[in-house]
Amino acid sequence: MAKASLDLENARILVTNDDGIESPGLWQLAEVMAEFGRVLVVAPAGEASGSGTMVTYRREIEVQQVPERIPGVRSYKVDGTPADCVLVGLRQLKEGHISIIAAGINPGANLGADIFLSGTCGAALMGAFRNITSFALSLALEMQNGDAPGFHWETGAAVARTLARGIEDGGVPEGAFLNVNIPAMPLANLRGIATTRAAPGGYAHLQEKIDPKTGKLERQIVADTRHAHPGTDIRAVLDGYVSISPLDTAMIHEAHTRRLATINDSLSSHLAAQA
Repeated sequence: MAKASLDLENARILVTNDDGIESPGLWQLAEVMAEFGRVLVVAPAGEASGSGTMVTYRREIEVQQVPERIPGVRSYKVDGTPADCVLVGLRQLKEGHISIIAAGINPGANLGADIFLSGTCGAALMGAFRNITSFALSLALEMQNGDAPGFHWETGAAVARTLARGIEDGGVPEGAFLNVNIPAMPLANLRGIATTRAAPGGYAHLQEKIDPKTGKLERQIVADTRHAHPGTDIRAVLDGYVSISPLDTAMIHEAHTRRLATINDSLSSHLAAQA
C-alpha cells in the first residue's frame, strides 16, 4: 500500500522552543521548516527550560509580535511556557490548520526519562495530544576544553530538514510524536539515524550539595550514562547516531492494569470497611 504523503508546500507549521525567542536554535529550525511550508513562530519571551507541559492559568499572558526575521514568517513571543506557546498558537494566532509542530532546536540533549521535564518535549507533546505530527529536536552539547559548550547548529539544521523530508514523503506517520536527539559532532561524522526507545532513566543527572555556611542547596547537571542500554536513545547518541524515539500519549502500563484489575474486589472491601 502506498504511503500517504503530506503537501508541505501548503502546510502550516508551528515552530516553538523552551529557550526563548532569542535562541539561535529556534531560528535555525524556523528557517529550515520555512523551506517546506508556511511557518508560524510562537516562543517564550525568555528562558523556560525544564517546564515540561506546565500551563499558565493564574495570571494574564502577554503575547507580542516580534519584527520579521525570516521573510514571510510571522513571529510572536509569549510571556509563558512552551506549552502556553503551543496553545496560543493553535487557538489564537494560526491562519488555517496547523499540520506540524516542531520544537527546538534545543541546546542540550533530552534523553530517557528527562523528557518528562523538558519544555521542548512538552511543547511537542501538546501537539501530540491533538494528533498533530510533532517532534522535539535536541542537540547534545560539545565541551571545549572546559570552556563554554559548543553546538553544531548546522548538524541540527540538516536533521530537521531530513525529518521534514520524511514527513513530506509519507515515511513519518501522520500524527507521530517523535523525540529526536543529535550527537555533538559535525554532520559528516554522524554514523546515521537509529530508531530507539527512551531509556528507563535520565541522562541529565543533578549533582547536589548543601553549602554549610548558607544552607542553600546547589545543583549541577552532569551526564549520567548508567541507563545507556542497547537500543535506547542514550546509547544511540553516545555511539554517534541521531536518535529518533517514537512516543505515545497513552499513559498506561498494560501488565499492571491487568494485575490491579484482579484485586478490585479486595480493594473495594478495604474501602467499604472504612466507611
